[in-house]
Amino acid sequence: MKYTLEQRKERARALHKQGYNCSQCVVMVFDDVHGLSEDVAARASAGFGGGIGGMRQVCGAVSGMVMLEGLVKYSHPSDKPMLYAEVKAAAEEYKAMNGSVVCGDLLKPGRKPCIELIEDAITIIDTRLR
Repeated sequence: MKYTLEQRKERARALHKQGYNCSQCVVMVFDDVHGLSEDVAARASAGFGGGIGGMRQVCGAVSGMVMLEGLVKYSHPSDKPMLYAEVKAAAEEYKAMNGSVVCGDLLKPGRKPCIELIEDAITIIDTRLR
């Protein structure tokens, strides 16, 4: 991998300040892994922000992790059982850290700010993709 975990987090913080959503921040900082251009990564992950289109469902940072798992580990329909197990494990790890994978739950008062949730997702997926 080209970037360290801290470099990915720094890049995500900068992207978030520029207005990119949680999913975009997670996906875009792994360009060295997925090989997509910044523009394609941003467009492909844009709709997952705000818990999928602002509906406060699955956290965008989690959706970003799911996208990365698929981009890196999926190549054929026969890969689905393995991929689903990988996605479930990543989501469970995130849930253990944050109590939920649901954006609406994570945004309740007293919870972590989005940038910390983004950093949690980056930490999890960075480890899983090494």
